[in-house]
Amino acid sequence: SKSFMRSFVIKIKLSKKFERSMTENENNDKRFKQEADDKKETEKPEPVDYKSVDYGEGYAQQKIDELTKLLEKEKEKSLRLLADYQNLEKQTIDRINARGDKIILDFLTVHEDFIRTKDAYKKEGANIDNLNSIIKNMESILGNYDVKPIETEGKKFDPKLHEVVQEIEDNDHEEGIIVKEIAKGYIIRNKVMKYSKVCVSKKIIKK
Repeated sequence: SKSFMRSFVIKIKLSKKFERSMTENENNDKRFKQEADDKKETEKPEPVDYKSVDYGEGYAQQKIDELTKLLEKEKEKSLRLLADYQNLEKQTIDRINARGDKIILDFLTVHEDFIRTKDAYKKEGANIDNLNSIIKNMESILGNYDVKPIETEGKKFDPKLHEVVQEIEDNDHEEGIIVKEIAKGYIIRNKVMKYSKVCVSKKIIKK
């Protein structure tokens, strides 16, 4: 019948349309797969030819030179830090010593006052045993700080240690010999902290 034929024709057309659609899908899948493979191929990193890298003597020497320069820089930095530390340490010690020396000078003034008091009492015939004991203890303390009296009488005048307050005509001694000490001087750590005040001999000029 006509309706059957029409239905059959429609089915054939639909079948052919389905086949074309399937073929297009297959072609699209192949095209997408090919594009994906091509993309992977282009994005694939180039292989590194490690054999082409020179690890011979030139490479080793280059690394040694780099490490040597780095070591020299670190050495210079360490030396600068050490020098800065030593300067700071010296400045700190100098400041401490300067303050300590001032205290010791004040202590020496008290020490000399005790000695003058002892001499005065001795002239009066008073008992000076207690004063001697105190002075001895004070001298022991000064010795602990490496404070030593400067030798004077009978010694040759030394401008680095002594200060002349008077010249005394004297033919019994060579000229420039210390014949009398006016005020005692002291050294600390081999450095003068107080000059001795002295009288020195001077030859008598015959007219």
